[in-house]
Amino acid sequence: MSEEFRKLERTENVKRNVSFGLINKVVALLLPFIVRTVLIYKFGVDYLGLNSVFSSILQVLSLAELGFGTAVVFSLYEPIARDDTETICAYLNTYRKVYLVMGGVVLALGLIIMPFLPFLVRGRVIPGDLNLYLWYFVFLSDAVISYLLYAYKMCIPTAFQRDDLLSRIDIAIMTIKSVLQILVLLYSRNFYLYLIMFPITTVLRNFMISAVVSKKFPEYTARGSISKEQSADLRKRVGGLMINRVCMISRNGIDSVCISAFLGLTITGIYHSYFYVLNALVGISMILGTAMTPGVGNSIVTDTREKNYTDMRRFNYLYMIIAGWASVCMLCLYQPFVRVWLGEKLMLSNAAVIALSLYFYVLKMVDMRTVYSEAAGLWWDFRYMMIIEAIANIALNIILVRAWGVVGIISSTIISLIFANFLGSSGILFKQYFKNGKLGEFFADHARYFLVTAVVTVVTYGACFGASQLVSGSKWGILLVRAVICAVLPAALFFLIYGRTQAFREAVGWVKRKVLKR
Repeated sequence: MSEEFRKLERTENVKRNVSFGLINKVVALLLPFIVRTVLIYKFGVDYLGLNSVFSSILQVLSLAELGFGTAVVFSLYEPIARDDTETICAYLNTYRKVYLVMGGVVLALGLIIMPFLPFLVRGRVIPGDLNLYLWYFVFLSDAVISYLLYAYKMCIPTAFQRDDLLSRIDIAIMTIKSVLQILVLLYSRNFYLYLIMFPITTVLRNFMISAVVSKKFPEYTARGSISKEQSADLRKRVGGLMINRVCMISRNGIDSVCISAFLGLTITGIYHSYFYVLNALVGISMILGTAMTPGVGNSIVTDTREKNYTDMRRFNYLYMIIAGWASVCMLCLYQPFVRVWLGEKLMLSNAAVIALSLYFYVLKMVDMRTVYSEAAGLWWDFRYMMIIEAIANIALNIILVRAWGVVGIISSTIISLIFANFLGSSGILFKQYFKNGKLGEFFADHARYFLVTAVVTVVTYGACFGASQLVSGSKWGILLVRAVICAVLPAALFFLIYGRTQAFREAVGWVKRKVLKR
């Protein structure tokens, strides 16, 4: 098949990946949510805050990976389409060697940072008089192990659009880890025993991934070497991905570090409880994007640019309706949910909730564009926009956190996302890949989606506020009433606005033909 391109079964793979990805995400959200709740009630929110700080530090250290795995997956699209086994094996061998080096780099950088840990905690007060350095070292060990033990094999199922294999393993591992951690927190109250579950289950996960990949894809082993041209192309893509990774870290990891340094561990823990909910919705929505990316990469190799633009516009239309609905639900349900979950004392302001809901919506505005830009391998072309976003976000964090606190942190991320990531990077995608002069049409689509979502939000929030007055004495009653309204009213409003449009009929028809097979 060296002369022809092979098309993956894209629709079937997406359906399978989305199904198992959704189950995986539910498990990965529900069980850690229970663990978080037990941790807060048994030990306190400060423990959660310091856990979040360490996780953010290790996100920064993961820059050492330079996005190599994503670049390798992209590089595999064409050899997979050509059924070129030797090239696939050569990339896998390169990936294995690099990950061994990167594990050592992360370990070295992590040890260098250890003396400075007290400066990242406001007041330098450590919860429970625990050993700060031992606590951190367990997190560092978990990160290092994830590189050294067969991590390179994960690129094979991802590139072949079989992320469902990884999802099944993650479901099992997350269940084991969460159950053990809950039992430890409830019955032993030994915090170190709780921590050690992280690296132990990471070892188990990597061994299971290695066994499954070897069984399902036995022809692909780490052997051979890529050519000088392939190596140069890979380095270029890694360079672009490194810059992209810096941007991602500044968006999430640096936010947590700034809150801890300027506002303290308690506020950090409260913020991360809210961010956990937001991140849950982000993760669920991105199941589709993650499942689609290898298929889109295959489509970019095998189909025309105009077909890919038409597909992207259709996907984006459906995706933003779902994102709009989720944003409405966030704004209306955030405070009632946290009030039931953690109580009045561990709640952020309504202004912060509005900012978080807007942050979520803006993140979703860039998702489908990101799927196509990553599938096209345009990381290097985005480098300047990513640098601008990272610098703007960090600078605005430092400025606005002093004036507005947590709201300032969230606002800085929204501003940098809109101007650099959405406006700037979308322009690059259309200039470098689509080249059809339809950037204005793309922006007009999003302006229309935003206005419709704003109208639906105002109407739904008004209905929720009015209904809440009828059950004002019951926290559970308010949450239940608002949940029912959010389940029905936004859907009805979106259908009322979009239902008779040509775009809606075409999108529904596509779903019936491609997904439901009708």
